[in-house]
Amino acid sequence: MSLVSIKHEKALRVSANIRNHKVVLDVPADSGGADAGPEPVELFVAALGACMAMHIAKYCETVKLPHEGFEMDLDFQVVKGPLRVGSVMVDIRLPATFPESRVEAIKRAAQQCTVKNTLKEATAVDVEVYRESVA
Repeated sequence: MSLVSIKHEKALRVSANIRNHKVVLDVPADSGGADAGPEPVELFVAALGACMAMHIAKYCETVKLPHEGFEMDLDFQVVKGPLRVGSVMVDIRLPATFPESRVEAIKRAAQQCTVKNTLKEATAVDVEVYRESVA
């Protein structure tokens, strides 16, 4: 199992410690935060895009296809009942030198990402609450 530790900083700002990395998450001022970092949902969508991009890069490196500098935009919509990301539209821009005959393979590579696979399967999320002991 991998461990991500979350610590409340102040107001609505929290930090996530992931291996040797610290990521600050917050919400915009109009939502009660200080906009000190991305919102958790934005980071979630970014994780999806980064995962897809890494799968694309790995595929391209393996079959020696030109891919340096490809870009992706992810547009997401939040829905209610329950509150969640209801849809994500992913646009991938490949270099002009990328062969048209391999475009579908890029789509398949993106679809193999762990984050996307997690979204399509029922994932158990167990929550436990502990209080610090008084010394």
